[in-house]
Amino acid sequence: MFLFNRFLHSIIRFVLVSVMTIAMVLGWSAIAHSQLPSLPTAASNDPHQPPKGVTRLGMYEIASVYSPLDRDSLFEIVSPTVFNRSQPPDGSLPVEVRAEEITQRLMRALDRTNKAKQTPLVSIAILNQDSILQLSDDRTTRPLRLVTVTEPDADYYGKSVEELAQDWQKILQAEVERINTLFSHKVLWQRIGQALQISVGLVLGSVVLWLLRRTLIRKQTALQVSHQEQIAAVKEHVVKQSEAETSTTIDTIESSDSQTKTDTIAYGRSQFLDTIQRQFSLKRQLGIYSLLTWLLFWAFILMWYIGIVAIMYRVPYLMRWWTQALARPLALLIIWFFISLVIRIGKTLIDRLTDVWTTHSSVSLSETQRIALRAATVSGALKGLITFVFITLGILRSLNIFNMPTSSILAGGAIIGIAISLGSQSLIKDLVNGCLILMEDQFAVGDVIEIGDKSGLVENLNLRVTQLRNNEGKLITIPNSNITNVSNLTRLWSRVDFSIVVAYENDPKQVLEILKQVCKQLYSEVEWRDRLPESPQVLGIDDLSHTGMSVRVWIKTAPMEQWSVGREFRLRVRQAFEANNIQIDAN
Repeated sequence: MFLFNRFLHSIIRFVLVSVMTIAMVLGWSAIAHSQLPSLPTAASNDPHQPPKGVTRLGMYEIASVYSPLDRDSLFEIVSPTVFNRSQPPDGSLPVEVRAEEITQRLMRALDRTNKAKQTPLVSIAILNQDSILQLSDDRTTRPLRLVTVTEPDADYYGKSVEELAQDWQKILQAEVERINTLFSHKVLWQRIGQALQISVGLVLGSVVLWLLRRTLIRKQTALQVSHQEQIAAVKEHVVKQSEAETSTTIDTIESSDSQTKTDTIAYGRSQFLDTIQRQFSLKRQLGIYSLLTWLLFWAFILMWYIGIVAIMYRVPYLMRWWTQALARPLALLIIWFFISLVIRIGKTLIDRLTDVWTTHSSVSLSETQRIALRAATVSGALKGLITFVFITLGILRSLNIFNMPTSSILAGGAIIGIAISLGSQSLIKDLVNGCLILMEDQFAVGDVIEIGDKSGLVENLNLRVTQLRNNEGKLITIPNSNITNVSNLTRLWSRVDFSIVVAYENDPKQVLEILKQVCKQLYSEVEWRDRLPESPQVLGIDDLSHTGMSVRVWIKTAPMEQWSVGREFRLRVRQAFEANNIQIDAN
């Protein structure tokens, strides 16, 4: 019941928004009511050019007279050309003003026709030696003058004034009869019933689309859960396989350590690539579901749009607005449909390029993991960029539909953009430096880095800021423009730089031998072998001073493993020195 109420509320909200949108579209162009309209504002932009809807043919200008019922063109009228609409000649009426005046008189005729008991008649009369068309009905004694047939009208059609008046009389009489028929009780209720049937069909269609969408969402959720289970199974399989390969004797490992290490790395990389490929397969399936959900959304909008237009066309009281509803709203739907489609295609192409970039089989496992993290950041930034660009283009194109001057808006936007750029230079520097960090691969999410006196694990990286988590758990946010020198402690591999000062009383060779044994023992153990790409190196005596002999050992480790390996190595050195009575300098 709760879901049905939510769905019902969504339907009501969408219908209200649709009606308001159509009302705004219809209200955008003001309609005069029973008075002589003023000159259109479009003409004031260039008084020497005819306004929209007016065709100039030499000495004549032509405009259409529209039906008061559904705004269909009835016939064209002609007036002498007005070359300067800001200062029209005395006694001259611009053709668009004359056409609008006739249309308004036809609107009054529509009201009379609805109130008359019998069908009004359109007749020809003579007024001041001009042929006019007038409407007579059974409710008023004075006819309503509709159109004056002029010589320019007859000249344009190539007929006499009397012949043209008869033609227009037939057209207007047919229009009056059509209005009278449509507003009769039988036809009116029949059409209202058809509109109600369309409304019921819209509600039922919406319920079907809602159920389909709900089914798709359930399948998406189930697919995501299944994918997570597959990822966990793959990880568990990798761990078990690695333990099986390394659960051999120490002698066997020492005799074939190079081949075992190579096989382990290759196996780990293949398993990781297989995991990534499964993720991409999931993305494709989820992308299909997302596409179907998107198509259902647009099918819902299109269904309601067609239904509303059909209702407006069927109901006589709404017919005068159905052509407006068929024009601008349809153009807006087409624009935003293709904008949304292009954005989806762009994001899909970015995902495909990311797949190719990430699943390169010639790089190491650590690099593959790193590229995967880096690709996620880059693809997110590119998706945001194309979304912003195409939505901006869609807004500008939508403003053009409403005849708004986008050139001035762009000019004003450019000025505002310059002002904002001058006031936010640091933000621009952050974005530029963030792009360079990603392009040069200075560091990525998961690396441990040092930036000045700040250090920690890179937890978040975008074009504007870098966020580090230090040893105390503090989240440190650093603007990318402040990053000039950075030290990456986990790029490809890491190292433990072990140095200890022993007393002169100790035998140097014995000290070095003990360190070599500790290194060999650590490298041979299964628990630590996978963290050491190669055997530790005992470099020898690094310095002689008055405090004693400084001995140095380098231990190359996998990324992020230098701290655990270093702690374990120091413990073993301390135990080995104590067992062999090696004196550490106490100064």
